[in-house]
Amino acid sequence: MVSRFLSSPDLARTRSLIAAICCAALAGCGFGLLMPLVALNLEAMTGSAAVVGANAAAAALSTLLATPLIPALMARTAPRQTVVICALITATGFVLFPAMPDPVIWFVLRFVMGLSVTIIFVASETWINQLAKPESRASLLAVYATVLSGGFGSGGLLLAVLGSEGWTPWIAGGVIYALGALPILILKGPQIVPPSLEESGLKALLSSARLAPLAILAGLVFGGLETNVFALMPVYAERIGIASQGVGLLVAVGALGAIALQIPLGKLADKTGRDRTLSGVAISAVILSVAMGIAGANLWLLIPMVFFFVGASSAFYTIGLAMIGERVQAGALASANAAFIFAYGLGSLLGPALGGVSMDIADPWGLMAAFAAMAGLYFVLSVLSKPRSRH
Repeated sequence: MVSRFLSSPDLARTRSLIAAICCAALAGCGFGLLMPLVALNLEAMTGSAAVVGANAAAAALSTLLATPLIPALMARTAPRQTVVICALITATGFVLFPAMPDPVIWFVLRFVMGLSVTIIFVASETWINQLAKPESRASLLAVYATVLSGGFGSGGLLLAVLGSEGWTPWIAGGVIYALGALPILILKGPQIVPPSLEESGLKALLSSARLAPLAILAGLVFGGLETNVFALMPVYAERIGIASQGVGLLVAVGALGAIALQIPLGKLADKTGRDRTLSGVAISAVILSVAMGIAGANLWLLIPMVFFFVGASSAFYTIGLAMIGERVQAGALASANAAFIFAYGLGSLLGPALGGVSMDIADPWGLMAAFAAMAGLYFVLSVLSKPRSRH
């Protein structure tokens, strides 16, 4: 009886879910450390928010280039082993930053690491969506997003503890990504279902996007907001007079907001409608952006505002991903998730450019204006599309 239980399909499915979620969570932790760590060091090296934003955009550009190719890569390789290789590439990239302190080289490193991290997230989210039961898909994705946010928050806490100087934070990031490969290697269960070659081209990505346009738009907006929070919010905080420990605290508090609000907002979306919930999230983000600008350098006012801003904005990702998972079949999920991540990458490319230039024009308050503009864009377009939207 015990042996039959240990080999049961549900237990095997659970092992694969744990492997996928743990790998993504550890990747999120490393990502949450990498973005502010690079931003603070580049700010010290160059003194330019535009350079910091452009460096973050290099990672986003790699996402844009990688996502159309990932379904074909998954169709031709063993996806599980590919995730392990990408985790190890990213771990190596981490320790190369302090070894080569040159802004130009750092652009190349961010680009290469962006490729490997994108493959990790697309493969992990495809795997989770494939393993999810239809009746509990949104709940499972909310759990995944909550754990992922915990990973991001842990990265911020590591920055607060380790600081941004010396080799230590870079080595810590490399170790984190190396550990991310272990659950994939150790926990055995159902494999990622790769797409067929017919379901892995650019046409398949465009078809997936047409099934859920508001979901794709949500990924776009979330990419812009999240990348600016991690890449330029630290620079913004420093420019208004907040110490580096406070910067790490704000990053961690934002991730804690995402942890606390993911599941409640997911349940609210199930009850009142996904479109309506995300419209409310967009308006909330606009209001909070203005409020954060008014709060200035008052850390105790910024802490709750960042908590709710990042927490609410994270719903763009969770609910958008759930929309996609519910509307396509398992074999097409790789292309659908790639389309979602492509939109996220486009937002990550445009967002830092908008935020960095805005900060240099209106130093530093332009970043808050950029936040409000991105969230306002979603609200306007969601309202215009309401006659055609479905829940």
